[in-house]
Amino acid sequence: MRVFCASAAALLALLVASSVGAQTVDDIVARHIAARGGYEKLRSVQTIKITRTVATPFNDFKVVIYKKRPQLFRAEQTAPKQPTGGRGVNPEAAWDTAPGGRTTLRTAEAASEMRDLEADFDGLLVDWKAKGHTVTLEGKAALPGAETYKLKVSTRSGAVRYIYLDSTTWLDRRHTGVLNLAPDRQLDFVMDFGGWRSVDGVMFPFDISEDRTGREPSVSYATYTEKIELNVPMEDALFATPAGAQ
Repeated sequence: MRVFCASAAALLALLVASSVGAQTVDDIVARHIAARGGYEKLRSVQTIKITRTVATPFNDFKVVIYKKRPQLFRAEQTAPKQPTGGRGVNPEAAWDTAPGGRTTLRTAEAASEMRDLEADFDGLLVDWKAKGHTVTLEGKAALPGAETYKLKVSTRSGAVRYIYLDSTTWLDRRHTGVLNLAPDRQLDFVMDFGGWRSVDGVMFPFDISEDRTGREPSVSYATYTEKIELNVPMEDALFATPAGAQ
């Protein structure tokens, strides 16, 4: 009887320890990375090209995103009957080009935030300590169809994002935070992820929905990913700041 009780107590202690351990930030992030394909597989990707259609209540537009390790980013957006506009990030600057062709530079503070967020290559949680971010576990949160772990990410630049990871798949279900579109334009956003698929062994969400709210009228976006291409050749010049940017 004593042997049985001791064994049961040891097993119970092991189960409790395992349960607590599964809720540490490091363990959750490790499971997330493994679910996406594993650290080595993620690090083998040097460039990403994403082709999408974004639907809004007003019209649909095409978006092509280019990313190159470590922090090069370019997005080209084309609305119906409009010339292509876009934005980009490189080590020297972050910029936006309006459909009319005029390119404006982001402030140094905004550029730093864009490098942490849009130009992040592997995702905020991958190598978060080396990037200078802080990640804390805020507990669990119930979302439609899933229980999630809620993680608060405070980036090196000061931006805050909340990431909800599915407790079963360990993949992103939702991101929330504040979009700093301009010094006087801040919007709250909720972005939901679905349709996860493997591309050359790395998992990506192909369906993304987003709601933006704030002082401006609320806007909803539905993003449909048409193609994701990995390790396609990209010259650094693609990400250069356009001439004449001010």
